[in-house]
Amino acid sequence: MMDAQHIDERDLMREAALRETFAATGVSLSDYLTAYSGRQAEWVFGNILIFMPNNKKHQDIFTFLLTLFNLYLGLKPIGTVLAAAFSMVIGEDHPAREPDVMVVLNAHRARIQPTYLDGPADIAVEIVSPESSERDRGVKFHEYEAVGVQEYWLIDPLRQEATIYALGADGRYHRAALDADGRLISALLPGFALDPGLFWNDELPAGAALIALAQEMAR
Repeated sequence: MMDAQHIDERDLMREAALRETFAATGVSLSDYLTAYSGRQAEWVFGNILIFMPNNKKHQDIFTFLLTLFNLYLGLKPIGTVLAAAFSMVIGEDHPAREPDVMVVLNAHRARIQPTYLDGPADIAVEIVSPESSERDRGVKFHEYEAVGVQEYWLIDPLRQEATIYALGADGRYHRAALDADGRLISALLPGFALDPGLFWNDELPAGAALIALAQEMAR
């Protein structure tokens, strides 16, 4: 049974989510999954939040991470990477969100449906943009924590901050420590270690350099 503290937090999450400006209202979850499949849109308690295209830095980091995850998981096939617009659906009592990037481990592969993820991702990555800062750091943080996303990666180009939050035994997110070289490390991806400073460079690793980075992680 959910304790009173979690019930209160769910009410707070609902109130915060409903302060958004929506493109449509009164949409059922099933209609959302049909009508908005493949679009960058989220379902928030019957309301539809549609996202505008992000800036180039957001796109550069998104492309870099998506490619890196694909390469790493190709060499070490322990999971699948998914990208927006692919919804993470928990049920009608939680918003259906579209993290920028998701990783689903093989143990939970059955959650991957043709047009949506039926349950929480193991890793959810959000790249913060000016319009999403409050949502990514606030309501989504608490939502992903509550539904059991094991790691929440929050990458903020404006503040040049990259943090992995890992779900603890207490059901709360805790900031994951960097390794001895100051790299982001994941408890779910063996060998994965990434210098967060790469995100803030004008040019992110690509081509042979990106392949070499993935190969080093996947050894």
